[in-house]
Amino acid sequence: MQCWTMDPVVLLSAFIIIFLQADVCLAENRTQLFRDIFNGYEPRVAPFDTLPDVLHLSGTISLISIRSVNEKDQTFSASIWISMAWEDRRLKWDPDSYKEITTIQTTSKYVWIPSSVCIFNEVTNDKCLTEEKPVTIYNSGTVVYTTSRESTSQCKIDISKYPFDTQTCSLQFGNLFSSSEFIYFVAPHSFYSLAYFDRSEEWEVVDTSVVEYKVPGIQQLHYHLVIKRKPSFIVLTVLVPVIILSILNIFSYVLPIDSGEKMGTSMAIFLTFAVFLTMINDTMPKADSVPPFMVYLSTQLVVSGLTVILEAIVLRVHFSSESTAEKPEKCKVEPIDLDPEQKKIRTWTRIKEFLRMVKSKLTAKRLDMIFMVLVIVTDFVSFIVFMAETS
Repeated sequence: MQCWTMDPVVLLSAFIIIFLQADVCLAENRTQLFRDIFNGYEPRVAPFDTLPDVLHLSGTISLISIRSVNEKDQTFSASIWISMAWEDRRLKWDPDSYKEITTIQTTSKYVWIPSSVCIFNEVTNDKCLTEEKPVTIYNSGTVVYTTSRESTSQCKIDISKYPFDTQTCSLQFGNLFSSSEFIYFVAPHSFYSLAYFDRSEEWEVVDTSVVEYKVPGIQQLHYHLVIKRKPSFIVLTVLVPVIILSILNIFSYVLPIDSGEKMGTSMAIFLTFAVFLTMINDTMPKADSVPPFMVYLSTQLVVSGLTVILEAIVLRVHFSSESTAEKPEKCKVEPIDLDPEQKKIRTWTRIKEFLRMVKSKLTAKRLDMIFMVLVIVTDFVSFIVFMAETS
């Protein structure tokens, strides 16, 4: 019995030829598919004629990154992918006739796209979906248009709870020619995706949603993005230093009066406050309304300035009481019978003596204690009010 063996090189060559023939056959089928579905196809004509032939459009926004949230301009900037899907019945085919090909890719130059769909709250000139971008066509006639953009949209920024604030920014998609182009947005099949989101250092994404906005003659899809500011950086670089400086303010009242350092210490803390707030001014949000956080910082600056004035009063009382103590008191003999003018003079004299007595009793140390308590109460109340307003 003779055994036949085949050369491995010949066998490999046979497989390569068969594979190439299959690829060529598939390529020929794909080419023929393009010729068939685009034969007589007019990309400038929409796939609907009247209102009953309304086109159902769904969209998915994929957030890539958050670029900025501008409190002054009331804008939100982000990098996004936009995918729009609709059905064009002119682009259907039977996969069995084309070697089970179910999808083909081309550009939006060769198919009709809903170029009247725009982002209504976009602040740049790039509002509508008019760019030539890749499209994927399915055998069912579904067309998926995909584009990317750097979007800057209007967003109402509320900084009343800064730096513990939460913002809701939206992209408002709608049909620019709603009276002539019959496009219906399908909210249940539209999504706001975070699959490709790159984590932001300043903001945390809390929630996403797609809501249908509908009034007579207008239908839109609002893609809502809820973001929360990460407060750790602001707390560590701004709030904690301000609290430490406010505590140092209190300790300036503890210094001995005769040390000669009270005025210098309070002045140094005040200048530190002023310089520090000037340095962090660029990091603070710019808006028409003043947030409680800024009110708290300004309050601490004012208290630090008042500390300088109060320490000056303490020093004044201290040194004036020392000079008064060195002078011996004079004995005064008052007459028994006084006329009205002399009675008025005696009344004023008694008032002055009372004030002098109060002044002698109100020593510099007591003033220091009173002022320190007032500053502690002011710091505590301002901090509690700030936390209550931002919580």
